[in-house]
Amino acid sequence: MKYKFLVSLFLTVASAGFYACTDDDDSQDVGASVQPGGDVLTAYSNKVDVTTSPVLVDAELSKADYLYLGQYTDLRYGTTQCEYLSQIDARLGGVTLPNSHVAKDSTYDGVWYKLLNSVDERWGIIDSVTNASGLVVDSAYFYIAFDGNFIGDSTALQAIDVYALTEVLPAFAKHKTSINPSDYCDKKQLLGRLVYQVAGKQEGKIRVLRVPLDLDYANELCKVYQQGSDIKYQSQFNQKFPGVYVAHSFNEGAVIKITTSGIQCFYHFQGNIHTSYDGRDTVVDSRTLGDINPLVSTISLACNKSVENVNIFHRPNSPLTTVANDDEFTHIISPIGLYANVDCNFKAIRDSITSKAGADSSKITINGAVLKLHAEGLNWSTKLTRTPNSYMLLINRDSIENFFYSNKTPDRITSFVAKCDTSNTYSFDISRAVQQRLNKGGETQGVLENMVILPISRTASSNTYYYHQQLWPTATRIYRSSASKVAKRPTIDLVYTKRQ
Repeated sequence: MKYKFLVSLFLTVASAGFYACTDDDDSQDVGASVQPGGDVLTAYSNKVDVTTSPVLVDAELSKADYLYLGQYTDLRYGTTQCEYLSQIDARLGGVTLPNSHVAKDSTYDGVWYKLLNSVDERWGIIDSVTNASGLVVDSAYFYIAFDGNFIGDSTALQAIDVYALTEVLPAFAKHKTSINPSDYCDKKQLLGRLVYQVAGKQEGKIRVLRVPLDLDYANELCKVYQQGSDIKYQSQFNQKFPGVYVAHSFNEGAVIKITTSGIQCFYHFQGNIHTSYDGRDTVVDSRTLGDINPLVSTISLACNKSVENVNIFHRPNSPLTTVANDDEFTHIISPIGLYANVDCNFKAIRDSITSKAGADSSKITINGAVLKLHAEGLNWSTKLTRTPNSYMLLINRDSIENFFYSNKTPDRITSFVAKCDTSNTYSFDISRAVQQRLNKGGETQGVLENMVILPISRTASSNTYYYHQQLWPTATRIYRSSASKVAKRPTIDLVYTKRQ
C-alpha cells in the first residue's frame, strides 16, 4: 500500500521511524534527508527475506589485544586449545646491567637505599655504588599475568611448558592462528614448566603465574646488557634469542586472557658501596659483607605489542560439523569456529523495490535498509557466554584479513557493525550500500556480496573506536530463515521514496 505525503511531513515520520533501529553509531545518516521544495514523494516499505548458513573457519588473523592460554571443553562446541609464540622486547638502549642505580622509591629499579640500614642501622643509607661487576642470576621466571578473566574450571590442574624458539618470526607478517609451532621451535630447549590452577593466589586484581626458567638461559640473556656486548638492535637480539613458545602441555580446565607476559631475572653483583658507617662516610667492598650483599636487582623483558606475537588455536575435538546442521539456528563461534554466511541477495532487494516503485531507479531514495538478525538469549545448552556477543561485523569474507590487519573501521558500504540490543537483535544499517548498488544498476563489485558475520570487540580511545576480531571463546546463535519462530527469521527492512 502507498501513501502520498508532502515532503516535510513524510521526512519527519520516516526519519523518526528509522532512527528507532539500533546500531553502534548514534550519528548515522539515513539516505536522503532533503528533497527539492514542492516535490511530492511516494513512500514505500517492505521486507526482503534473508538466508544465513554456517561457514567453517580453520584459521584467522592473529591480531588481538590479548594472548590466550589453556584448554577448555564445552559440552556443545567441543575443545578449544590456546597457546602462543612471542618474541621478547629487548629494551635495548634503555637497560644496562648490572643496574647500580640507588633507588629511594618503593617501586625501585636498582639498589634499595635502605638495604644495609635494614640489617644494621649503624650503616646508615647507601649513597651510591661504583665499580659494579660480576653479575650472577639467582633466579628467573617467565611470568604470565591475567586479570581474572577465564572460562572453564578454575580448580583444574593444567601445565605450561615454555620453550626457546629456534627460528625468528617474520616481521610485519599476517600471522594466522593456524601457525605451526614446529616451524619455529624444535622443543629441544625446555626453559621451564609449571603446573597450576587458575584459582591461585590473587595479587590485587591481577593474578600472576611464574614459570621457573633455566638459569643458563637467563645468564646468557643478561650478558646482552653488560659492558662489551655487541648486540645493539632488536633484530640482532632476535637472532640470538628468537623468542618463546608458551605451550599448554597437560590436562584441561580453563582458558585465561593474558594482559602481560615476559621474562624476569633476579641477580646480584659486586661493587663498592658508598655509605655511612657509625656516622662516618665510608666505602664498603660488597665482597667483605659475605651473605648480606645488598647489591641485588632485577630486569623484566616483556612479550608485548612492540614485537611479533601469535595466538595459536586448535580444536582437537570439535563437533562443529554437527552444530552446522542445525535447521533452527546459524551458530557463530570463536575462535576458529563458525562464521555466519549472509545472502543479502541484491536482486531480490532491487526486484522488491522496482515492483512497487517502477523500473526507473534514478528517482528512488533509500531512506532505510536494515538487516535484522535475531539471536537467542539464555536458554541454550552451553557453558560459554550465555548472552550473544556484544558486537558483530558484517563484511565481505575476502576482506576480513585486510580489515583487521590495517585497523580499518566499518565504512557502511563494504563493512558494517551492529550492537546486540536489549531484544537480542543485531540491526545492520546497509542503506548506503543498497543506494549505491541501486544507482549503478546493481553492478557495484563486492558490495553486499559474499558477506559473512563474525564476532568482534570494540574499544574506544579519544573518541575513536577500534575494532578487533573476537578471539575469546564465545558462541552466539541467530535464527535461520527456516526457524519455527517466523517473527525471528532474518530480514532486510526497507523504507524508500520516489519523486513524482
